[in-house]
Amino acid sequence: MLSLVKQAVSATGSSMLRPAAADIVQIRGRKRALKQTITRQQKLERRMKREEKEAARKQYSFMEKINIRRMKNLLSPSQQFPGRLNIDDEVNLPEKPTLDVFIKSHFKIQYYTVAEALDMHRELQSPSIYNNPNAPIRLRLELNMTTERQTKMVTGSDEIVPVPFPFNHNEKRTILAFANDLKLQELAVESGAEMALGQDTIKKIIKGQFRTDDYDFCVSHSDMGSSILPLRGILKTRFPTRANGGLGENLPELIEKFKNGVKLNIKGDPVYPIWGLSDCVVGRLSMSNEQIEANIATVVSAACAHRNPALGPFINRALLMTVPGEENYAIDVKPWLPVPTEEEIEKIEKRKNKKKKKDEKKTEDADDVSPAIAAAL
Repeated sequence: MLSLVKQAVSATGSSMLRPAAADIVQIRGRKRALKQTITRQQKLERRMKREEKEAARKQYSFMEKINIRRMKNLLSPSQQFPGRLNIDDEVNLPEKPTLDVFIKSHFKIQYYTVAEALDMHRELQSPSIYNNPNAPIRLRLELNMTTERQTKMVTGSDEIVPVPFPFNHNEKRTILAFANDLKLQELAVESGAEMALGQDTIKKIIKGQFRTDDYDFCVSHSDMGSSILPLRGILKTRFPTRANGGLGENLPELIEKFKNGVKLNIKGDPVYPIWGLSDCVVGRLSMSNEQIEANIATVVSAACAHRNPALGPFINRALLMTVPGEENYAIDVKPWLPVPTEEEIEKIEKRKNKKKKKDEKKTEDADDVSPAIAAAL
């Protein structure tokens, strides 16, 4: 009996005293793959992706990015009624309707002359329909905001455009004039300025004793050009310069421009930055067709001055509308678009070629550096 117990203890003891390390099998991690060489095209694609990400990151501030995320849940201003023209969507549509009554979305955009569009608007605003024969005429411009740089767009602006045939716009515009001579100050007030100031009041404006926030526009005689320089930070966009038409020799002419000119407002689309919009009132239906057409030509020329014509047409489509009203007619503005010169086209081509050469040189330098790095590794 004792011998049986000893045999059982010896059998179990041999298994219990066996070292556990003998049963462990070492499991090694996966070997890392050796660094594979990539082609020049792959390096170029990676570099382009990095540049695009960096450009997209620097394009907007933190708050602008938040606003864009909120706006993406809504329609962009360019897509809201009446929408933006996309030529690719009209490729398979017929050119012209065969009947007088047709659905617009079933045919390509029909372009009219200014006279034809005005005649149709006058018919709608006749006493038997809307009864507004003196309705303001609104010009809506769809813009292309791209420039030579992919990350830079045309900057928005607000300006007053003097038109050859002024009209009653029912807006109260307050103007502040600067002039040294007392007679010029009196002439400015007689011409329509709310107030005319001299050099003695500039220090008061800087100290905050005289407020300029109540005035919409500022004009100045050229003899005050150097004296008003300290007010640049206070007046900001209202600061009179020769570029915005606020600085000159003829004060009555400047005041008349800001009193009766057309407000041209160019804004970029917050959702699609390559798009832009401009809405302005160019006349009234009671005016003659020639007068309204001259005003439209002036406004179109002023808008196109914000972009190099060698880059292509700045205006995607122009619509003539009335205020109030949703009826719109596309008009042909090609006769008023600026034609780029050969020198302007050559300059842009040279810049593009220089940029291509720089990109190729960067890729070559990257190719030269990569073998050295691989050898060091």
